[in-house]
Amino acid sequence: MNRSKPAILAFTILCLVLVVMLAWPTVRDIFDPPGNEKIVVVMKTIGPDMEFWQVVRAGIQAAAAEVGVEPVIVGPRWERDIERQMEILANVIEQEPDAILLAASDFNRLAPLAERAAERGITIVTMDSALNSTVPVSFVATDNVAAGLTAGREINRLVPPDRSVAIVSHIQGVATAIDREEGVLQALSARDPATIIGIFYAENELDRAYEIVENLILSRPDLGGIVALNENSTVGAGRAIRDLGAADHIHLVGFDNSREEIEFLEKGIVDALVVQKPFNMGYLGIKTVIDAVRGRPVEPIIHTDSVLVRQHEIFTEENQKLLFPLVQPR
Repeated sequence: MNRSKPAILAFTILCLVLVVMLAWPTVRDIFDPPGNEKIVVVMKTIGPDMEFWQVVRAGIQAAAAEVGVEPVIVGPRWERDIERQMEILANVIEQEPDAILLAASDFNRLAPLAERAAERGITIVTMDSALNSTVPVSFVATDNVAAGLTAGREINRLVPPDRSVAIVSHIQGVATAIDREEGVLQALSARDPATIIGIFYAENELDRAYEIVENLILSRPDLGGIVALNENSTVGAGRAIRDLGAADHIHLVGFDNSREEIEFLEKGIVDALVVQKPFNMGYLGIKTVIDAVRGRPVEPIIHTDSVLVRQHEIFTEENQKLLFPLVQPR
């Protein structure tokens, strides 16, 4: 009997250890209550120019209110200002927050900074655009290759094979551009290569996108269609097509759903929009960061989906919800 007591004691201790391990996230909350985490969101831009990022921010704020945290949201004024985003991220790392939710403006250049953060024990989750690094514990974004494929198939359907197609992208080297370009080019692979004019970068500037498309319309009488790969590229392209009266012979497929883009879609200046779900992206970004920090398992990739909306499909109930998401005030 006496010999069995140590075995019983050892078994009891083992059971207690297993219980504590399984319940650790809950037990830890007793000592470190949820809501004390320091979370910083590093955006591509905090400027007011792109509605897409305003909706992302609304999703962030909604999720933060639910989980009881107050994230700090920082970023450069302009999305093209990669150097400034790098400076901001470096400064954030020095503050040693618990986690960073990062929408990276460059696939390669921000990777070393993310790795520096991980070395300091900071949890990294990426949102919207991926990094060339294995450090992020999760990536929350549209499947941009699939979205590009959808846009490319639509322009391929609209433009006759003897007419040419151009791609107006946003910023060279950012993951969203790389992936969407890949998808579009896959969709156009069966066309005669001579009918694919090329990829033109607008640096996420409306005026630059306008100038690119204006020059294409005036210099390429064979131009039959344009794929524009983000909000500003689409708006700039749409304005040029409208001002030059070219909507009757040049098709435009764009991305996102700003008010001006929807107006262009209604008027037939834009033929179709690939609409992302930026509210979901921001919302799930914060939820994923909090789960990771609190020791819960997270998925390595979380896709937030995208939907092609054509002119005649604007007024379906589902597309109305998609095109006009509820945006909470900042």
